[in-house]
Amino acid sequence: MTVADKQQRYDVIVIGSGIGGLTTAAILAKFCRKKVLVLEQHFTAGGFTHSFGRKGKFHWDVGLHYVGEMGKGQMGRAIFDYLSNGKLQWQKMPDLMEKFVYPDFTFDVYSDPKQYQADLTAKFPHEQKAIQRYFKDVQSAATWFIIHSFIELFPIWLQSIVKAGVQKFGEIARQTTQQYLDQHFQDPQLKAVLASQWGDYGLPPSQSSFGVHSNIVTHFFEGGWHPVGGGQAIAQTIIPTIESMGGQVITQRRVTEIIIENDIAVGVTVQHTAHLATDLEIYYAPVIISDAGAFNTYLKLIPPSYPLPHRESIQQFPKGSGVVTVYLGLKEDPQQLSFQGENHWIYTTYNHEEIDQPDAIASVQSPKFAYLSFPSLKNPSAKGHTAEIIGSIDYSLFSQWQMQRWRKRDADYGTLKSGVAESLINLVERYYPGFQDLIEYVELSTPLTVEHFDGSDRGTIYGIPCTPARLDLPWIASKTPIKNLYLTGTDAFSPGIMGAMMGGVKTAGIVDGAFGFLKIMTTVMMR
Repeated sequence: MTVADKQQRYDVIVIGSGIGGLTTAAILAKFCRKKVLVLEQHFTAGGFTHSFGRKGKFHWDVGLHYVGEMGKGQMGRAIFDYLSNGKLQWQKMPDLMEKFVYPDFTFDVYSDPKQYQADLTAKFPHEQKAIQRYFKDVQSAATWFIIHSFIELFPIWLQSIVKAGVQKFGEIARQTTQQYLDQHFQDPQLKAVLASQWGDYGLPPSQSSFGVHSNIVTHFFEGGWHPVGGGQAIAQTIIPTIESMGGQVITQRRVTEIIIENDIAVGVTVQHTAHLATDLEIYYAPVIISDAGAFNTYLKLIPPSYPLPHRESIQQFPKGSGVVTVYLGLKEDPQQLSFQGENHWIYTTYNHEEIDQPDAIASVQSPKFAYLSFPSLKNPSAKGHTAEIIGSIDYSLFSQWQMQRWRKRDADYGTLKSGVAESLINLVERYYPGFQDLIEYVELSTPLTVEHFDGSDRGTIYGIPCTPARLDLPWIASKTPIKNLYLTGTDAFSPGIMGAMMGGVKTAGIVDGAFGFLKIMTTVMMR
């Protein structure tokens, strides 16, 4: 295979069209007036915000289930309005936003932190003082986490001073979530309830930093929103902003290598994923930004011969958890079973650690956890009713099929997928009788599916895990050791749609230069 003769040049190249990549690209186009090329290996742009459909009526969101801080005047909404020129619309979820379902009780979470606190106190009156402290601590830990993640925005000479000052106040945020809960609470049921949303950042209480837990919990204090038109509406409304300055978003293009000359990133080589036999393409730009994650960028895209610091640390850092998702098309409106669009976190145990490390066979036959969501009830433009069930899974269960092609894997793989889907549907049926009767269509994705489209190691979905150790990793940042090469998205800030988007804003600010982030945010919030 040779390199194509046609060598195209842009002001900026962005690897990956996830929300972090699209955010950085759109800001650099709109605010900095740059011609940006975004390269996406999937045949659909959007990363984990993209949607897909079946039978002309069923549509599901792959990774977007709800987003916080999208009310009028809130920062998240202001940023999306800026990126999409006000074209992206949002539907608020019901005030009863989440249900935490346990073996002997269900706890309802409403879109009001005061009610959340009052309801917890009513259920666990013996823990009243600890609950009051918890709501204060998550606010301060979340604030600390955000400030800590933005230290690299300061001038280099000031960073060490700021970091030293911030470190003094980070004791709570640097604990594991389990350490915090064990230190302040006695009731095991209450500890389980408070950790119920750990699936939103991908780590059970014993592994996650209390800072990231707090950041996610406070993010949803005032409710959840969903984009009108589904997750695909995000890319559809942001891409025109990139194109307005002559930029492009090209799909079915896998970056195979970042070109480095004299220790400076200058371009990328690219393979057409639909025509593997064609020549490699090459693109040049004075700025290269990767939304492929720290692991892929440092270990797969930078030539192995390049003397990269921390390569071994990156290789050895713990990996995140894998998930399976059951996509369901429904014959009838799920509201007949009293579902209104809220999320359901269904647990058969109070021990979240058992869920993160499932026995391979038991996870198929008797799963201990299921996250149930209804995309069609969140999206007013939905044509058919849909549901999604997410379960935790051991990657090793599927690893023997890793080398087989997507949609070309053998019958045993299909049999295993059917068994996993059936077990998760049965779990939901146990708690919500009649659910099974609504189902018309079933499709299941595994970590191999994610690995194929996203390129993530072992099909994990949240980037480098947010353990306390991650807080001090020198390679978790927008800036890289290579001049003109930057990271964006989740590994530049934190997991989730909002976390990846803020990672994108942060990276765009750094690329823009001194006070770039401040100038961008001032423009965004004042428009």
